[in-house]
Amino acid sequence: EGNRFVQLAFTSHLIVRIGVCVVAIVSAASRLPRANAQPAAAQASDSLKTPAAFQRFPPVPPADVQSSFVLQDGFQMQLIAAEPLVTDPVAMAIDEDGRAYVVEMNDYPYTDAKTHRVWEENTTDAPTGRVRMLEDTDGDGNYDRSTVFADQLSWPSGVLCYKGGVFVTATPDIWYFKDTDGDRRSDVRNKVFTGFRKYNVQAVMNNPIWGLDNHIYVAGSSNGGSVLEIGQVQRAPIAARGDFRIDPRTHGFELQAGGARFGNTFDDWGNRFLCNIRNPAIHVVLDNRYLARNPYYAAPTAAINIAESGDQMPVYRISPVEPWRELRGRQWSADPTKKVPRSELTGGGVFTSTSGITVYRGHAYPQEYAGQMFVGEVANNTIYRQKVATDGNTFRATRADEKVEFVASTDTWFRPVNLINAPDGSLYVLDMYREVIEHPWSIPDDIHARLDLTSGRDRGRIYRLAPPNFVASEPPALGRAT
Repeated sequence: EGNRFVQLAFTSHLIVRIGVCVVAIVSAASRLPRANAQPAAAQASDSLKTPAAFQRFPPVPPADVQSSFVLQDGFQMQLIAAEPLVTDPVAMAIDEDGRAYVVEMNDYPYTDAKTHRVWEENTTDAPTGRVRMLEDTDGDGNYDRSTVFADQLSWPSGVLCYKGGVFVTATPDIWYFKDTDGDRRSDVRNKVFTGFRKYNVQAVMNNPIWGLDNHIYVAGSSNGGSVLEIGQVQRAPIAARGDFRIDPRTHGFELQAGGARFGNTFDDWGNRFLCNIRNPAIHVVLDNRYLARNPYYAAPTAAINIAESGDQMPVYRISPVEPWRELRGRQWSADPTKKVPRSELTGGGVFTSTSGITVYRGHAYPQEYAGQMFVGEVANNTIYRQKVATDGNTFRATRADEKVEFVASTDTWFRPVNLINAPDGSLYVLDMYREVIEHPWSIPDDIHARLDLTSGRDRGRIYRLAPPNFVASEPPALGRAT
């Protein structure tokens, strides 16, 4: 009994002593200056401040650009045209004689930052866009002659060959240009349609392509408009929003399902596909003319995602992330009132700018590439490849390259906005080559004020995405064939 009493007394004494020490330590700590609290808060605040100037990455000269690319399966990016032969290429069509008509969107995203109006129509921007004719005169597979075919165009975004000339989509108009005297400059300049809304430069109609029905299908995006055929005052304006098709002979105009951003492509069987920002593959299952047969049926959307999509889709870029992008992500993440997709809360590495979807339909690539889809991811300086398989009455598109992109560049200026199937059986890649590709409305004002969104307006590249051991063929001369 006595021993237990001594033990209890000793334990109680020890607990009291420990308690006194803890109180003393806490009391002393409370009197110490909070040395780390303020710097941590200040550091967090400093990370959100916009600097006087951002670190910038220089452009890579055309002669050195080959080393900036990493490709899969032994493919190569072969430079076939560069500045000063071409600038700001966004669309391209090749005629029966192998001459390329290249759309130069020099007025992207505006012509004068001081007069640009946010979230309003910008009808006063100067029409500085062009269509340039490129020719390979010596048959070596590279373009060596450049001529301005048509100029003074507003927001040009697509071109298609027709009867010796070209149709050009250039908001607010659709034009037809033709050279009749052989000087490589258009002397026929007919405005066919007008009235498309000049609102968002990233939501313009684009990429006219031929359908199997001999109609021209155009990705209408979302700007819409009140469209009139020139010279047909008796016809009521068409309230256009989304995709449409045109009969080039009668100028018939019909609305179509769709309405995604920049890109428009057919496969060999007439299935049409689009892409849209964070959606790398969209299948247009039905045309509007079929749905219109029953005006009382509330049909679901006829354009459906066939690939994994969303604001956390990884992109395996190899280029450094621009500091201004990282700051934008931090600022928006710290602002509880800012409602933006999660892809905009990081500097890079996720899908945010899919562009120029193209189904490969050529003869130069290995057989397994037939029908695969290629999509530019312009903000991340990559080209994404998708395998396509049937899935009921639609398709399923999946990543073809595991944890890498089919084309990736260390050059932050590489902007693969579009691709086309070329006569030599390869794909041509149109590189707008801009320091900044973002829309000004997608950049906070304080950051926007420190960026030059026109930097690179005097540059542009076109590449052949060539398979291993590819030998370029001479351009066709079908116009002189019998």
